[in-house]
Amino acid sequence: MSYNLQEQDQIDSLRDFWSRWGTLISALVLVAGVAWAGYSGWQWWQTRQAAQASALFDHVTQEISASNLPNAAAAWAELQGHYDDSPYAQMGGLAMAKAYDDAGKANEAQAVLRWTAKHARNPSYRAAALLNLSAIEVDAKALPTALQTVQKSPSPAFAALFATRRGDIYALMGQRDKARQAYEEAMTELPPNAGYRQLVQLKLDSVGGSAS
Repeated sequence: MSYNLQEQDQIDSLRDFWSRWGTLISALVLVAGVAWAGYSGWQWWQTRQAAQASALFDHVTQEISASNLPNAAAAWAELQGHYDDSPYAQMGGLAMAKAYDDAGKANEAQAVLRWTAKHARNPSYRAAALLNLSAIEVDAKALPTALQTVQKSPSPAFAALFATRRGDIYALMGQRDKARQAYEEAMTELPPNAGYRQLVQLKLDSVGGSAS
């Protein structure tokens, strides 16, 4: 095969370029390929983990609905042990805690709620766990402990509920002034049109408060 001079110059330039940069380019292509494969593998692994966690959560709720607490607890233990950072583990914790509490197993319910409050990445799940935990502690007449549990909301969306719970606990402890302050704080956190304001206002009136 014959080439004219211009084609030969292009071929020589290409050979020179590849001799200088071919190894680096090949390495970059290889790195990019490995990175993409790694990313795709990570995405696949994440999807698989989520699917398995979801299946276990479904198992937990099904066993709870069937009033089979031992089986629910076994599924929850697997969900907790293998997928502790998954939202399904936190939802499973809330479901298991309610099941334990409904069964009169307050100690087990408290343990699950403490775990959920500690491990939940979503602040709403943490807040729900802490509120439920404080309710069980109030039932057990552990009022100082319950008060500490709801000392601060992990989510602004739950601030009014936390303040109301503190007001309830202070009222039970006979500390009307602190109860009134807590209820007033709850009122400031609630939107003007929130239906929950009426209930908080009744609580506030019961300790001699005002607000509106």
